[in-house]
Amino acid sequence: MTLREELQSKKDALVALKERIEANDAEAITQGEQLKAEIETKTAEIQQAEKKSALLGLIGSTDKKEDDAMSEVKTARTLGEHFVKNMPESHGPRFSISAPEFIKAYSDPMAVGTIASPQVPRALVTDIDRNIVPEVLPQTYLRGLFGAETIQGNALTFYTEGALEYATGKPYGFDVTAEGAAKPQVSFADPTAHTVALAKIAAFIKETNEYIDDAPFLASAINGRLLNYLRLREEAFLLSELAGTSGIQADTTSWTNGDMADAQAIADLIFAKMMSVQEQSGFAADAIIMNPAVWQTLRLGKLSATNAYIGGGYFADGQGRQIWGVPVYLSSFVDAPVSGSAKGDIWVGSFKACGSVVSKGGVRVEATNSDQDDFIKNKMTIRAEERLALATRIPAGFCKITKAAS
Repeated sequence: MTLREELQSKKDALVALKERIEANDAEAITQGEQLKAEIETKTAEIQQAEKKSALLGLIGSTDKKEDDAMSEVKTARTLGEHFVKNMPESHGPRFSISAPEFIKAYSDPMAVGTIASPQVPRALVTDIDRNIVPEVLPQTYLRGLFGAETIQGNALTFYTEGALEYATGKPYGFDVTAEGAAKPQVSFADPTAHTVALAKIAAFIKETNEYIDDAPFLASAINGRLLNYLRLREEAFLLSELAGTSGIQADTTSWTNGDMADAQAIADLIFAKMMSVQEQSGFAADAIIMNPAVWQTLRLGKLSATNAYIGGGYFADGQGRQIWGVPVYLSSFVDAPVSGSAKGDIWVGSFKACGSVVSKGGVRVEATNSDQDDFIKNKMTIRAEERLALATRIPAGFCKITKAAS
């Protein structure tokens, strides 16, 4: 067990004594004092170790090849590069590689862990740079629309404020009163507790062992084939969680699929829901999500009198993908409009302020040639996984527009 793991273990033990300490349990208080001292000692040991590591790092290695390798690790910019840089230069016939968790830019800064597994041969255990490795990803991933939080446990409980209660006829309960007169009372109903549990999203791919020697290909396989599809599944998960949230605004309307004139009706409806989101939640809408087919209807909508494009022609895209000044995110996981069916959803919301993606750690990548018959077939299994949940703190900050059956 590493020093940080020992420190975390003692902190967890102290947290577990909270209720007993609050109840003035003498034995728990004594145990708590002992744990407090041990935590302080362990913290000092970690600080001393970090100072030692910093000095040694400043001195540098006498082996130029080793220094160059460590420099490459520090400059890893993607999850695939991060995994490749943490791979040992050599390994035995059977091996398992576990790279530290890769912390995304969405998350709060966290230290990267170290490789530690009884199945890993001693030759595979390497020194790991504990600095955060930033990930360069397109800013268009749906997850980036929400706020971001990290937790240490497996679930998060949060509370939504109850409704404001006040006497009728007095806006928000306040009133103009004379000196010495009784003042009106305002109060909030009891808050409601909500608990969201972390869900694990994971998958694996198989490559031949020869690709371990081809680091660029391995990095591209992780970044392109594995990570991108992980993000798509993450997108579907978040939209599903949002749709299942109680208390969100909803509106059912109708338009004729493929009718260019309906672009005006859709645009008007979106604006109305932007105003509704701000009125009900107090926060302005900061993003709109729709299926590419709905966006096509909007962009190709024409004025009946002049046949000119409502949003400008195909050379007039200086404002980017937005409507009413609000960015539009396109997702194939939002129902596409199909004639005669109740499909064609559009999401309008204040995503950053009213919801957040809760995660534990970052994306973790592991590889082994000991899965099933990988060893005899010269294959390697690469697995990527992450744990996350969606906390919709202000449901009224989201509105789902659903196309009615025509």
